[in-house]
Amino acid sequence: MDKPKSYKAATFAWMIPAITEIARGLGYAVGVHGSMHRDLDLIAVPWTEDAKSAEELVEAIRSAVDGKIDTLAHDPNASDQLRSNPSLKPHGRKAWSIYFSGRMFYIDLSVMPRKD
Repeated sequence: MDKPKSYKAATFAWMIPAITEIARGLGYAVGVHGSMHRDLDLIAVPWTEDAKSAEELVEAIRSAVDGKIDTLAHDPNASDQLRSNPSLKPHGRKAWSIYFSGRMFYIDLSVMPRKD
């Protein structure tokens, strides 16, 4: 019997306070968007004048979840987004996929650029 989709949402909900705290310490505000059924969609916005780089934020979150930043460049069925990590998005946003628990769970983290 398959597990209900809500088990992923419960796992992701448990992680949000820790991720928010990490982001705040690096000068970012983080918001959740999406249903949390397939992945955890997060948007990070530089919030302070001294916000760290997007790469520092991504690495701190990756480390906290013991995750892996990987691509599926070898997979012919993968979407363009999953073939590059990070992928470039509108308005200068970059999106990283951070996988953990094998590839069963992942965080889709979009980071808005800092004003340099």
